[in-house]
Amino acid sequence: MIWDFKGEIMKKYLILFTILFSVLQAGYIKESVEAHKKGDHKKVTSIYENACIKDNKASACYNLGVLYMGSKGIKKDTKKAIKYYEMACNKNFVSACYNLGVIYMNAKDVKKDIKKSITLYEKACTQNHAASCNNLGRIYDSANGVKEDTKKAFSFYKKSCNSYDELGCSNLAFMYESARGTSQNYNVAIQLYTKACKAGVSIACENLGNMYENKKGVKQDFKKAASLYEKACKSKDGLKGCNNLAVLHIKGLGVKQDFIKAKDLFKKSCDKGLKLACDNYKLLENYKAEK
Repeated sequence: MIWDFKGEIMKKYLILFTILFSVLQAGYIKESVEAHKKGDHKKVTSIYENACIKDNKASACYNLGVLYMGSKGIKKDTKKAIKYYEMACNKNFVSACYNLGVIYMNAKDVKKDIKKSITLYEKACTQNHAASCNNLGRIYDSANGVKEDTKKAFSFYKKSCNSYDELGCSNLAFMYESARGTSQNYNVAIQLYTKACKAGVSIACENLGNMYENKKGVKQDFKKAASLYEKACKSKDGLKGCNNLAVLHIKGLGVKQDFIKAKDLFKKSCDKGLKLACDNYKLLENYKAEK
C-alpha cells in the first residue's frame, strides 16, 4: 500500500459537475446555452434529451449524465445519470466512461463494482484518457478489489503522465522513489515531483519536500523543504504539508523555531483529516502545559 489518497484523485479529476459544450456539435448547443442563461433547467434537460435520443449526439447524453448527478436546478438521480453516461460511453465518449467508472468505484448510490470500473477505465485509457489510466494505476497499486500488481500500476501511471496528467506524474514519481514496479531512481522522481508540484498537485510538493528534508537524491535543504511543505499546506487537500512544516518549526530547521506557529499548523492539518497531526497537536499542548 502507498499513501492515503482521501479521495484526492476523485476531487481533482471527476468531471461530474462540468457541462461539456462541444464545438463540433451544432444547433442544440446554442439552444441549451440560452436556456441555461435564463435558468430554464427543464428546457435544458429537454434539449439534451432530444439531441441524445433523437439525434444520437454523444455529448448530449454525457451532459444529461452530468445534470442528473446534481447540477443546479435538477434533482439528483443517479440511475438516470448512469443510463445517459452508458449511452455516451457506448458511443465512445470517454469522459462518460470515466465518470461511470468513478461512480462504481466510489459506490455512491450504487453497489461497488471494481470489475466494472476497471472495464470502463480500460476503455477510456486505451483512448488516452489520462485520469482513467491514473485510476487504473491506483486500483492495482492499492490492491483495490484486485491482486496487487505494481508493474501494472507503474505502466498505467506512466501512460497517465505521458498523457499530461500531473497527478499521474506524481504517482509515477512515488513509484520511482520507492522502487515499486520499477527500479529506484531518485533523479527521475525529483523531476516528476517538481513538474507535478508546479502544476499544483499538493502531494507532489509534500513528497518532494520530504526528499529535500531527508537528502534523497539531493543535497539536504531544510529551507527548500519548508517552502515545499508551505505550498502544500496552502492547498485545500494538502494533508501532510502543514504537519511537516510544523515539525520543522519545532526543530527550527529551515525556518525560525516557533511553537505557536507549529501548534497552528498541526491544528490546520488535523482539521484537514490527518490523525497524526491531531496527535501532534495534543502532544504539543501537553508539553506546554507541563512547562
